[in-house]
Amino acid sequence: MKLLALLMWVGQFGFSAIFPTLFFLLIAVWLQGKFGFGMWIVAAFGILGILTSIRTTRSCLRSLRKAAEEAGGKKEHPVGFNDHT
Repeated sequence: MKLLALLMWVGQFGFSAIFPTLFFLLIAVWLQGKFGFGMWIVAAFGILGILTSIRTTRSCLRSLRKAAEEAGGKKEHPVGFNDHT
């Protein structure tokens, strides 16, 4: 079951990496066609989409790493100040 959960995260990673850029580019093309904006709107929304993809991908990778650590088992905690032997 843990393996299926990790596979779900792989699909989520791909979705979070691609969808924001495509979404912003589709909105830009629609705005260009509807209101007659120049090519600058596609460039601006493309950059905004790429930046959003980077941010969501980083967030997804953090969550994926946390889920993988939890699925991997127990993790030894570092020795604290009062726990010296």
